[in-house]
Amino acid sequence: MVSDTPRPARARSPEEKSQRRDDILRAAERLWTNTPYADLSMNQVAREAKLAKGTLYLYFDTKEELFLALLTEHLQEWLAHLTGMLGERQPKTATDVADVIIDASKGYEALRRLLILLGTVLERNVRPELTLNFKRDVRRMLQEVIAQMPFEPDLTLKIIVHVYALAVGWQQITEETPSSETLRRYPEMSFLTLDFDTEFPISVRATIDRLTAKA
Repeated sequence: MVSDTPRPARARSPEEKSQRRDDILRAAERLWTNTPYADLSMNQVAREAKLAKGTLYLYFDTKEELFLALLTEHLQEWLAHLTGMLGERQPKTATDVADVIIDASKGYEALRRLLILLGTVLERNVRPELTLNFKRDVRRMLQEVIAQMPFEPDLTLKIIVHVYALAVGWQQITEETPSSETLRRYPEMSFLTLDFDTEFPISVRATIDRLTAKA
């Protein structure tokens, strides 16, 4: 069956190509909200973006490359948000830094879910040079965070890596699954029904206290 929906004209100018790329990312993001990554296909993304599948591949060779670009976008947004909060609050102590990181992390569940994909799927399936470029981009984006922190650069980077590990770990542990509602019916299983916004701050504060105490 041929769709009656007209497809957009070919993007020619740099502005049009940038907009087309953004349209693809937004389409993937909308689908991913309700569709598990493993069940999501490039065909679905193309349909959601109202593009021919061949056009989609002009921008991203694989689904993994598409989601790595989406992760980069979300991570850049969060790091800019964190940098802004650090600049406003000017933290001086480990407690101050922990409070800023915890507050800056609120509302970024999509980023945490993408970070889970990074280690389990994306890095394993994209070209090595793309992974290297991604990590170089992250290192560059972290420079502004480093400049706002009251610690030496190496310690700041170590803190960020630990926060990343905690965010991914607690997201996996606290994420809703088909069995979550069933578990809540059994009081003896309450230790498995945890809340990210409760547990993550505890771990962040303890970790930053420990790391800075060793410095």
